[in-house]
Amino acid sequence: VYNDPVAQYSSATCRREVVHHQINRYLSEKHRNKQMRSFLFFGKSEDLVGRDFETIYLKLKLLRVLDLGGVRFPCEEGKKSLPEVIGYLIHLRYLGIADTFLSNLPSFISNLRFLQTLDASGNESIRQTIDLRNLTSLRHVIGKFVGELLIGDTVNLQTLRSISSYSWSKLNHEVFINLRDLEIFDSMWVDHQRGVSLDLSSFSKLKNLRALTLKVSTFKLSSESEETVRFQTLVELTLRCDIRRLPKDMDVIFPSLESLTLVRLCLEEDPMPALEKLQRLEDLSLTNCSYSEAKMSISAQGFSRLNKLELF
Repeated sequence: VYNDPVAQYSSATCRREVVHHQINRYLSEKHRNKQMRSFLFFGKSEDLVGRDFETIYLKLKLLRVLDLGGVRFPCEEGKKSLPEVIGYLIHLRYLGIADTFLSNLPSFISNLRFLQTLDASGNESIRQTIDLRNLTSLRHVIGKFVGELLIGDTVNLQTLRSISSYSWSKLNHEVFINLRDLEIFDSMWVDHQRGVSLDLSSFSKLKNLRALTLKVSTFKLSSESEETVRFQTLVELTLRCDIRRLPKDMDVIFPSLESLTLVRLCLEEDPMPALEKLQRLEDLSLTNCSYSEAKMSISAQGFSRLNKLELF
């Protein structure tokens, strides 16, 4: 752990290093630890100064974990960009670039073919096409992806957060057989311009999905022309969309649901008769929702397992 500004520090052989608040000082001392496997930065956001980062990390061929969350990279052509040297760290399994003010991912990301986790959360929307088809070991992809996201046969993918309705509509959903956590949102930048609406049938292949967050406008929980899609394995659902009334067969659609959060729904009918039939529901939250009537009613037999009810 490197966090003492006066301590004598040597790290020629240790495999894991953690830097608190002082990444530029650490880099300026030009440590050469070719055995390093993990490097993590913690602390307040800090601007990266100079080119020491590139000269040092080019030599870390064995690096498996690189977490630079909060580091602000230098600007190129008016935008903050990842140093190209990261593209040479081909053995990386984890790349953390959360809260780094990035708005794009460079093409050299596709060189990291052993990468399992890409965490770009807390940044601006990434609008350009991102090609991850070479990264067949991916398990967790986290960011705000507005443009098209190219994903190959990533059968190991477990987490995908968050992706625009447009990006989701372009994917081959059959490869997501092990997906467990999914977040989809509407983007004013692309979805409404291209008339994209979320297709309910796209979830029919997600046999292991356990957590789903939908922040969309044109989504229906049931289909009039086709058999209702059932989310058999889903235990956690967050829903923010333009729904005026909940389907009466919520217990059929979500038979395993344990946690439900409804956000900004403008309800015209009492939702409780539909919700109280969810036999496994333990947590229910209605956040910033409106309801046009004066009363909600819960029967004596409703909500057999409910532990938490939040109306905000």
